[in-house]
Amino acid sequence: MKTFINIAGKLVDLESHLSKARTIITLGKTSEEAFNVLAVDDESVDLFQCQFTRTPDGGWKIHNGQWRTECPKGIRSRLQHACNLCMGRCVNPRPAHPTYSWRTPKNSTLLNGMELNHEGVEMKDDDVIEVGSVRFVVEVRV
Repeated sequence: MKTFINIAGKLVDLESHLSKARTIITLGKTSEEAFNVLAVDDESVDLFQCQFTRTPDGGWKIHNGQWRTECPKGIRSRLQHACNLCMGRCVNPRPAHPTYSWRTPKNSTLLNGMELNHEGVEMKDDDVIEVGSVRFVVEVRV
């Protein structure tokens, strides 16, 4: 079963963006401040809008907001995992164990008109995702 998100007429396969290092697919505004796997060039979309995670049965859940790391220097990391902005000279006494925090967007993510929370909801075929003024359609193919 493959799950696609229709972004501006282009079908994006969520699974194709996974790797050993990336287990979460993030969606947010295009920006130099934050790396998002799926970047949307629209001002109504938050930097940390939502994220997609796999379910045990192979489906996908969508969550309002994203997990991000905290920099010990007070800089919010643009990455979803431990950053290397200090080029390995980080002052964090435990660099192998970064602190994570949940970043909630200013405008909530909607799935079929319902506001999502951080726990997320499993997506189904023909679901409509709304982030700001942008709409996406979910397509599930067997």
